[in-house]
Amino acid sequence: MSRPAALVLSVAIAGLCAGVLTGVSAGVKYGDAVPGIIRPSDLERIKLALHLDRFSVIAAVRLGVDEGREVVLSEPLDDGTLKRVKDACDAGGFCPDPVGFVASRVRIVLLLDKDVDPIVAIDKEARGPRGRMVDLGVLGVAGEILGWNGRPDASDGHVALSLTPIVRNEKGETAPGLDPPLLVRFNPKHGRFQVFDCVAGDGGEAVCSFVEEPGG
Repeated sequence: MSRPAALVLSVAIAGLCAGVLTGVSAGVKYGDAVPGIIRPSDLERIKLALHLDRFSVIAAVRLGVDEGREVVLSEPLDDGTLKRVKDACDAGGFCPDPVGFVASRVRIVLLLDKDVDPIVAIDKEARGPRGRMVDLGVLGVAGEILGWNGRPDASDGHVALSLTPIVRNEKGETAPGLDPPLLVRFNPKHGRFQVFDCVAGDGGEAVCSFVEEPGG
C-alpha cells in the first residue's frame, strides 16, 4: 500500500522578468535537489543514464515504497535563445511566468531502485509512453518551438505540468505558442501520463478530460 504522496517543488526561477532570466542562468544547473526525496546519488545516476550535463530538478514526488519516485527535470535554454526571450521581454513583448521555469526540454522520469526510466519528454513535441501525446499543430501551436515556460503541480498523487511553448512566430517574434497552457497529468484510469484538456461547455462551464494519444 502506498504512503500518501509528498510533493516538494523546487522552482528554478522567480521574480519579475529581468530577475527571472537572470535566475535561469544561475539556477539551471546540475546539482539541484529536492530535500527528502532526491539525493546527490540520484542526480549522478540521472546524469549518467540520460547523458545530461546540465539540468535542474523542478519537482519530485514519492509514490510509495514499491512504486518509486517521479521527478520533473528541465534542461536549460542555450545562451542565444535565452537572450531572445530576455530581449522580447525587455521590449514589452512576451515575458515568462515569473514563478515558473523556462527550459529547452522538460522530462518526467521515474526513479525505481537503481533504474532511471524516462516516461514523458517535452521538446519539439510532447511524447509519452505511447509516443506523441497530442498534435500541437491542431491545438494551434505555430512557428518554431524555442523552448518551454511552465509550472510544476500535483495531481492524483503524481507530478503534473502546465506548459507554454515559447515560439518564433511568422513575424519572427518570440511569443507564447498556446493560451491556455498545455496540461500534462497522470491518468489513474489508464496508468500513464496524458494531456488534460479543458473546453467551455454550453453553459460556459469548463469541461475537462484526458486526450487520447494520436501516436506516432
